[in-house]
This record gives sequence, C-alpha cells and structure tokens, in this order.
Amino acid sequence: MMLTCVLASVLSIQPAPAPPGETAPQAPSAEEIERLSPREGLAKANELLGAGLREPALELYRRADLRSTDPALRSVARFNLARALYDEAIGAAIQQSEQPASPEQIIETLRQSERAFRACLDIDPGDGEAAKNVERVRRQIRAIQDAVEQAQQQQKQQQQQMNDAAEQLEELADQQERESQQNAAQDPSAQQSSEQSQADQSQISQQVEEQLEQLRQQAEQAGDTEQAQAMQDAIDNLQQAREQQQRASESLEEGEQEAASEPQKSAAEQMREAAKRLREGAQQAGEQEEGEQGQEGEQGEPSEQQEGEPQEQAQAEDPTDQRVKDLLDKEEAQREMRDRRRRALLPRPAAVERDW
Repeated sequence: MMLTCVLASVLSIQPAPAPPGETAPQAPSAEEIERLSPREGLAKANELLGAGLREPALELYRRADLRSTDPALRSVARFNLARALYDEAIGAAIQQSEQPASPEQIIETLRQSERAFRACLDIDPGDGEAAKNVERVRRQIRAIQDAVEQAQQQQKQQQQQMNDAAEQLEELADQQERESQQNAAQDPSAQQSSEQSQADQSQISQQVEEQLEQLRQQAEQAGDTEQAQAMQDAIDNLQQAREQQQRASESLEEGEQEAASEPQKSAAEQMREAAKRLREGAQQAGEQEEGEQGQEGEQGEPSEQQEGEPQEQAQAEDPTDQRVKDLLDKEEAQREMRDRRRRALLPRPAAVERDW
C-alpha cells in the first residue's frame, strides 16, 4: 500500500496479552457502563484499549469527558481518545488486508484525533504535549495527502503511456497489414521486391520488439494493479505477433512472398488486440480515478468557511492554531536560553599571544 512507506516509522499501541491464568477483559454492557463513574470509566477504557478493544474504549473516553466535572480528568480522557484515534489511523494505514482502509478514511480518523488533541488545549491552553501532537497529526495528514497526490500523478502518467503505446501499435498494425496485402497480390507488378519486403518487415519487427520491451518495464513498475494486468495481456499478444513476424521473415528470406502474407496478417491482428487491451486498461484507470475523487468529495469535512471568504483568512481565525504556534515558539525560546546559559558556564579559552 502506498501509505506504508509514509507511516512505517510510526509505532502503534499493540494489545497486551492477558497474564497467565487470567482472562482477557471483555467489553462492558450498557448497564455496566452506566454504573461506572467517570474515573472508573477512564480506567476501564485504558484496560480495554490495552486488550485491543478499541471501540468500547473510545466510547468510555468520550463518556468520561462528557460526564466528569474534573478538568484534569477530562483532559486525560481527551488526550487518550486522541492517541487511540491516532493509533487506529496508523494501524489502518500499515495493515495488509483484503479490504484496506482508503486514504480518505485514514485522513478522517486523523482529523478526529487532531480535534481531540485540540480539545485538550480548550481545557489547558498551556498543554505543550497536546500542542505538539496537533502539529504531528497535521504533518501525518499532509504526508498522506502528498502520497495520494503523487500516486495519482503516476497513474495519470501511466495512463498516458498506455494510450501512446496503443496508438503506436495501431500504426504498426496498419503497416504490417499493408505488407501482408502487397505480398498476397496475384499481380507480380503489385508486389515489392523481395529485398524491400525483407527490409520493411525487419523495421516493423524491430519497432514491435521495442514496444514489447517498454511494456515489460512499465508492467513491472505498475506492480499488482489492474493496469499491470492489462499490460501483461498486451505483452502476450505482442509475443504472439513476434512469432508470426518471425515466420514471415523466414518466408521472405526464401523468396516466398505470398507465404509471408498470412503470418503478417496474423501479426497485425495480434498487434491490434494488444492496442485494444491497453486502451481498455487506460480507460479503466481513468474511471477508477474519477470514482475515488468523487468518494473523496463526499467524505471530506464540511467547510465552515463562509461563501466568498478566502481560505487563508478562515484558517487564520482559528485561535487554536495561534496557541499551538505560541507554545512551540515558547519552547524554542526556552531551549535557546538554556543553550546560552550552558555556554556562559563554560571556561573562557586562554588568551593567545599574537606572534605576528
């Protein structure tokens, strides 16, 4: 999956096995949840999360935040909720399964995590760890968006290459068929000389071989995709075309131009079939991209921006963004101050007497 390389360095919380002789915790019933105090619910959520029961843990974190009147407990509940959502998104990104999460779904989970970290700052604007995590999550979102954009650009490039190859193969198929028709002509005056037929066939065969090699390289780069399968089908057709061209070349070398006509015609048919496969694969790639873009538009966050307002202005009005920036700037300034103090405590170098 394309997101694996982007997020491979991130570690997620793994479920802890139950100690020997103890059973793994079970998700509480609705009645049991109702009896839990916010503090008990927070502890239970931590226990469930460690056992891999993510959904009931998330519910208990949210419940503890809503029902508690203790700001410190609410801040912990929000922070743990944000971290759990973050780990869920990262786990979905690197998980290998038959139905992997889409980039849009992963980004949406990360946005929920970002909102939960930002909610910590509503309780404690000086929470530096939450502020840092807001920025971390945003960087992950941008990294995924960049990876998706890069993959879409590569797909468009691959789609264009397939269409270009199909066009060139169709032109070569026309040339090959003309050679077949000329060699099949009953009137000797309509036939080319044997030497010219051999030269023309050699040139067409060489161009087909070049197309075949390019397709092999492109199919290898495409990996395990539907486009790669379309390329492989086209490669099979071109290999058959090359076999027919070899038969035609042998007949031309022996001066039997009429005998070369049939394999030349078969080669042209295989080349057209290869071009058809490539066009179908390119069209399928385009339809798939349009579907993904439509899905992304449906799943995207609704914009709170007023019509006609610039995006930069809407972002600048978010007070959380400024708090995050202020906290990070403050930490950077404190770090520089500590460095200056350490340098001030170092012994001064001895004076060196000038000898010039």
